[in-house]
Amino acid sequence: MEDYLTEEERLEALKRWLKENGRSVVLGVGFGAALVLGWNFWQTKQWQNAEQAGTTFQQMLTAQQNKQFDAALKLSERLIEQHGSSAYGWYGRLFAAKFKADRGELDAAKQLLKEVLAKSGEENLRLLARLRLAQVMLALQEDEEALQLIEAADTKMVAPYQALYAELKGDILLALGRHDQARTAYEQARSLGEKSPLLELKIQDLAPVRS
Repeated sequence: MEDYLTEEERLEALKRWLKENGRSVVLGVGFGAALVLGWNFWQTKQWQNAEQAGTTFQQMLTAQQNKQFDAALKLSERLIEQHGSSAYGWYGRLFAAKFKADRGELDAAKQLLKEVLAKSGEENLRLLARLRLAQVMLALQEDEEALQLIEAADTKMVAPYQALYAELKGDILLALGRHDQARTAYEQARSLGEKSPLLELKIQDLAPVRS
């Protein structure tokens, strides 16, 4: 029942956002799933990292799952400080940015994400950072910059996250008042496999009015 109520609250929040053209819902949509995808991708590779870094990383994930977000943030910052140049350190930055954005520290989150996008040697991490950075920029009302960031992504490399990119592009276009283009982007996200109730509500809200 708790999960059901949580989904209901999210749906109501989306309805308010669509009606008021707000931005608060955008921050969390899709990124958790993207991080899981990125984590799974990472696990398929062989990384030579210190045992301590792996332990800290697992502790951070556990703290997040237990909703101990202050502890999770501290652990992500420890990863950055002690293992900053490793894969654990770069993922630590992504998670730290998420935790800071959830706390409303959007400028700090933005800087972390820009660092990952500019300096990480892993394309998968940069794709996740670009997605999250555009979300944060949208929340900061940097709409045109967010759109440019999304559109600058390599379409071949973005394949694992195409649906999330398309949906976020729709959110940005909606914030810019370009409703027809937003609906097209949402429909593209749906055709690419995104089937969330939130996306369906966005599409329905932008449906042409029949006379």
